[in-house]
Amino acid sequence: MRQLLNNFLAIGLLICCAGAASANFVYDFPGVPGSGLAADQTNPQPGNATFSDFGRVSITGTPTADVFESDHWNNTANFDAASAYAFFDITAASGYHLDLSGTITFDTSRGPGGPTKGRVELFLNGSTTPVATKDWNPGPSLQNISFNFTPTTDADNVTSAEVRFYGWNGGDPLGTMLLDNVTVGITAIVPEPSMIVIGVLPIALVAWSALKRRRNSERH
Repeated sequence: MRQLLNNFLAIGLLICCAGAASANFVYDFPGVPGSGLAADQTNPQPGNATFSDFGRVSITGTPTADVFESDHWNNTANFDAASAYAFFDITAASGYHLDLSGTITFDTSRGPGGPTKGRVELFLNGSTTPVATKDWNPGPSLQNISFNFTPTTDADNVTSAEVRFYGWNGGDPLGTMLLDNVTVGITAIVPEPSMIVIGVLPIALVAWSALKRRRNSERH
């Protein structure tokens, strides 16, 4: 009977952790112009997490196909966190948190007069201070950038993340920089401890009741 109780508990844990599978999400910006709408991307949203539309702050979209290209970046020689940038958010479903794999990759290049400096930043749980930053030098040819950071774990309890892309030090307000194939790795989307207890407790009670009835019947 104890084995039966253990089996019930194991099944409960499997049910509660069903949302813990790893997943990648890719913004590949299909269409003309390349669409940043999450619903338009060619891969589905992962379970128990939502990727936002790919947005712009103080930059303007261009009609280029199948990429996320923008102009009116920061033309000054200095980085300004409050200036123009592109961004997206990830939000875990209620009762879940995000275990990020520690890698975001993307393709990028600049047009004539576009930014010669680029930066990507990661923010967690609504903080205004980035937990990780990477600078790169946009060039005229497409290059693949790997943004590596410390993976988040269950103990970090990350329920939301924001990623921002900056460009500056360009020579022309109409100079462009593009992004493509922005890929986010997620190790797991995990139920919070309270959700596991809520899910396992009814199953444990059923198993305990069965064990108690068995013992009572054996006494008689």
